[in-house]
Amino acid sequence: MNKQLKSFIWKLAALLSVAGLLILLNKVYFHITPKQIEMWINGLGFWAPVIILLVFTIRPFTLVPLSIFAIATGMIFGQYMGTLYIVIGTVLGATASFIVMKKFFKDAKIEDDSKETLRQLKKDLESHGFKSVLMLRVAPVLNFDLVTFVCSKTDVYLWKYIAGTALGTLPGSFMFGFFGSSLLKLNPVNLIILTVIIIVIAGLSYVMYKQLGKKYNLLKLQEEIKELKNGN
Repeated sequence: MNKQLKSFIWKLAALLSVAGLLILLNKVYFHITPKQIEMWINGLGFWAPVIILLVFTIRPFTLVPLSIFAIATGMIFGQYMGTLYIVIGTVLGATASFIVMKKFFKDAKIEDDSKETLRQLKKDLESHGFKSVLMLRVAPVLNFDLVTFVCSKTDVYLWKYIAGTALGTLPGSFMFGFFGSSLLKLNPVNLIILTVIIIVIAGLSYVMYKQLGKKYNLLKLQEEIKELKNGN
């Protein structure tokens, strides 16, 4: 099994373990209730979603992992609105990062003949943008911001990049939204549902991973992207 895939599975397992621990800690020590969160959000009014979307937009320019903001959003806004804001915020951040890297970081180029696998990916992104971006977002091959970096070095259409990112991040956004909203409730049913969601997402990611593995040498692709990012 590929190292990247193993890492992905371990992260999902860790997420489930952390969910149970945080729910227990809140039940025993913190005693934060959904009603308290709701009152705080109502106090912010219109500015609550504006602030969280702004945070998501600037997040790619920081070193903070996307998952932290996503889980917090689920906890604050709940399962459904949280998922919606996670998707919108993630797309805003990915789009802002894509545009900035495309406009101001032009040194790294994929045209090098030694980067054969990366050039094939570039060709696919430019000819089948939506499908290629979607698969890269779902499959545990590259981390989220690295996918953005690679896409910015191609001539993929912006609307296809945005659409592929939105749909590709939807499963994970729902998982983080549900996870965050469950942190305030010691409910075995929620843990069971979260487990099922994680298993489904892991299965979908594995299918996408295998599909990409048929088209590209994934280890070589990762090495070439690392070289590209380092300016080699």
